[in-house]
Amino acid sequence: TAPEDVKHVTLTLPENNVITVSCDYKGHLFGPKKIYRARLNNEEVHENKNCDFEFRDLSYSTNYTVVVCIILFCNSSQYSYFTAHLLLDAVILNDVLSLQVTVFNGKLETLIGFLVFLIILTSVALLWVVYKIYILKRRNLQQWSYTLPVRKTLLPVEPIVADVLLDTYKRKLADEGRLFLAEFQSIPRIFSRYTVKEAKKTCNVPKNRYVDILPYDYNRVQLSTGNGEAGCDYINASFIDGFKESKKYIAAQGPKDETVSDFWRMIWEQQASIIVMVTRCEEGNRVKCAQYWPTPDRETEIFEEFIVKLNSEDQCPDYTVRRLSLTNKREKNSEREVTHIQFMSWPDHGVPGEPHLLLKLRRRVNAFKNFFSGPIVVHCSAGVGRTGTYIGIDAMMEGLEAENRVDIYGYVVRLRRQRCLMVQVEAQYILIHQALLEHNQFGETEISLSELHSTLSTLKQRNSDNESTLMEDEFDRLPTFKNWRTFNTGITEENKKKNRSSSVIPCEYQLQTLCASNIGSYLPELCTTINGCVLLSSQGYWGPRALITAQTPLTDTVDDFWSMVYQKKASAIVMLSDCSEGDKESVYWDEDKKTFGEIEVEVASTDTCPAFIRRNMLIRHVKRKESRLVKHFQFLKWESSELPEKPQDLTDMIKDIKHNCGGSKSQRSMLTVVHCNDGSSRCGVFCALWNLLDSAETEKLVDVFQVVKTLRKERQGMLSKPVRKSTHSQQSITGLHIETITFTPTDSLELPINLSMFLDCERSWRTQRKPTHKNPRKAGTQTRDLPAVR
Repeated sequence: TAPEDVKHVTLTLPENNVITVSCDYKGHLFGPKKIYRARLNNEEVHENKNCDFEFRDLSYSTNYTVVVCIILFCNSSQYSYFTAHLLLDAVILNDVLSLQVTVFNGKLETLIGFLVFLIILTSVALLWVVYKIYILKRRNLQQWSYTLPVRKTLLPVEPIVADVLLDTYKRKLADEGRLFLAEFQSIPRIFSRYTVKEAKKTCNVPKNRYVDILPYDYNRVQLSTGNGEAGCDYINASFIDGFKESKKYIAAQGPKDETVSDFWRMIWEQQASIIVMVTRCEEGNRVKCAQYWPTPDRETEIFEEFIVKLNSEDQCPDYTVRRLSLTNKREKNSEREVTHIQFMSWPDHGVPGEPHLLLKLRRRVNAFKNFFSGPIVVHCSAGVGRTGTYIGIDAMMEGLEAENRVDIYGYVVRLRRQRCLMVQVEAQYILIHQALLEHNQFGETEISLSELHSTLSTLKQRNSDNESTLMEDEFDRLPTFKNWRTFNTGITEENKKKNRSSSVIPCEYQLQTLCASNIGSYLPELCTTINGCVLLSSQGYWGPRALITAQTPLTDTVDDFWSMVYQKKASAIVMLSDCSEGDKESVYWDEDKKTFGEIEVEVASTDTCPAFIRRNMLIRHVKRKESRLVKHFQFLKWESSELPEKPQDLTDMIKDIKHNCGGSKSQRSMLTVVHCNDGSSRCGVFCALWNLLDSAETEKLVDVFQVVKTLRKERQGMLSKPVRKSTHSQQSITGLHIETITFTPTDSLELPINLSMFLDCERSWRTQRKPTHKNPRKAGTQTRDLPAVR
C-alpha cells in the first residue's frame, strides 16, 4: 500500500525566537519501525518518535522552510532509510510548508516595545491637551452661548443713597477696585433662558455685525413691513426699559452697509426722533459702523423707500448734532424730523477720561426730547458696551433725581436680561458710578448765554454779612487734585534751575520733552526738558492739542523755549508777562535776526495796539532752508499778578489772535503757546477765557466750573487763590468793575459776555438751577479731592 500524505502540520511561536512544529498522521504505515523527521532550511534536522519538534535561537526577519517527513526502517537501516526516504519524497511532496516568520531578538524587542509605549503615551498626552483646550474654549463659549445655562449667583448689592455715594465709590475703588470687580463679574453676561432663534436663522446671520451678540427673541425689535421675504422683519436691535418707563430705548448694533435700509425702516416704524451714536464710523483702522446719513457734500441719500436729507450739521469738540429729514416714498406727506447726535470723544480703548462729557451728552439729547417722541435709539458698534453705559447713566440719573438713591448694580442686571453684554467691561461699570458721582457732587454747571447776567446776580447774593455766596460755595467745591500726578522729573537737581517757581512744576505725563534734532532724529540721550505743559482737547476746546502753558523762559532756557516752539509746530505765542519779571530778564527775541541754539529767530514786522503788541516772527532751523511764521502777541496791561486792569483789553487781544491765525475754523487745529511768569496764574485766566469764548460762540453756553476744574487737574496753581477784596460798591468780590461788553465772533452773531465772571482767577462759578442738595455749601463739604478717573 502506498504511503499517505502527512496531514495537519502546524507551527506555533510559544516564545521569542522559538518555533514548534507538530503534525497528526492517521494513515497506515508498513514497517517495524518509524520515526518523524523535521528539517529546517535543509540544515538542522530533528528526529522524534512523535511528531513534535522545537527550533530555538532563530533570527528575526528570516525565511524558514520546515519539511516534516516519516521514515520507515525494514531489513537494514541504510536500505530502509533510503527506501523510506524515497518514499518520503513522494509522501511529503504536498507537505512542504514554507512560511515567513518574523521573530524578535529579546533586547531589540524591549527597545521597540519601549518606543511603542512612548509613542502611545505621547499620543495620549496630546489627545489630553487637545481635549483640555476644547473644554476651555467650550467654557469660554458658555459665557457667550445662548443655550447653555449660566451658573452665576447675583450678589446682594444694596442701592446707594446720594449722601454716601462718594464714600461708597471710594470703598469699592479701594484695593485696586476689588469690590467693583466682584460686582461686575457676578452679573451673568447672558441669560440662557432667553432664546435667539430668529437671529440664528440662515437668512438673518449676515445681518449681524458680530456672531456672538444677538438680540433675545422676546424683546427684539420686529420690522412690520417688507416684501414678504424670509427674515424681512429682523434687525439686530432690542427694546430696553428705562428707570420706570417701559421700552424707553432701543439698543441697536451699528448698521452694516446691507442693513442701512432696515435701520431707517426701524426708525420710521418706531417713530423715533432721536438717534444717539456713541462711536465713530472707523476706529483704529476698523470699520465700526456704516455711514447711514448724508454728508454736507451730498445732502440727500436714498435707502430703498426712505429718503434721508441733511438739513444742518453743528460740530462741537465732543459731539456733532445733525438735523435730518426722513421721508417714506410709499406714504404721502410723510416727512419727519430726526435729530442725530454723534459722540466723538470715546477713545478707541477704554472709556472717556472725563465723566462730565457723558453728562453733557445727556443734556443735549434731552434737549431734543418731546412728548410725542418714540424710543431713543442708541447704538455703538455692537450695541452693548458703550450703548449700555450711556443708557445706564441716563436711567440712573433719573433715579437719582427722583428717589435720591441709585441701584446701579440692579439696573445693569436688568440691562443684561434685555440684551446680552450690556455694559461690556468693568471700566464702563465704574464709569456709570463716576458720572453719577460727578452730578451728585457738582450738579448742572452750564449757563446759557441768555441767562448769564441773571445767573451771575444770583450767584453773588448773600443773605447776611456772615454767609458765603453761592459763588464762594462753588469755589470751595472745586477738587484740588493735589496727589493726582507725579512731578519726579521737574524736581531733579538738573531741572530745578529751569523752574522760576518751585510750587508750579508740570506733572510727568504733560512734561515737554525736547530732543536734539540731528537730521530730525530722536536721540534719547540728547533729550532735555522744559517747564511747559500741554493742555489737551478738553482744555484747548478744539483739537487734541490746542494749548501749551509754559513759564516765561529764563536766560538759561531761551534755547529750550524756541526748540519747543519749533518742534511742537506752534502757530502763535501769547506773552502775558512783563519784559522783566522781578530781577529776571524775560526777553527771548531780538529786533534783529538772532540764533538761539539751533533756532534762528527774525522779527519780520511789528504792530503796536493800545493793549498789546503783535509781531510776525520767522523761525528757522539752522540745518534747514525753509522758515516758519509764528505770530507773537505781547499783552501790556497786566501789571499786577492778579487781574488785568480792563477785561476788554484781554478780550480784544483774543479776538485779534483768532482773526490773524486764520479764523475760527483754522484756529481749531493750531497750537498756541501761552506763557507767564510761573506758567500758571495768568495762563490759567487766559486759557479759561479762551475756552469759554469758544464755547459761547459754538454752543451758546458756558461752563465755568468744568473749565476751571479741568485746568486745575492739568497743571498746578491754575485759578487756585481765593482773595476777598474790598466791598467798594464799584467792585465785585474779585476786584473788577462789573461791566458788560460785547464779543462779536461773526458779523451776524453778538454774544454778550460778562468778563467779570470769566476773569476771576481765584474762583469759579456754576449755576445750580436744579440743585441735588438744598444746601449747596453742605454738598460741597465732601468734595475736596474727587477720585481720578481710571
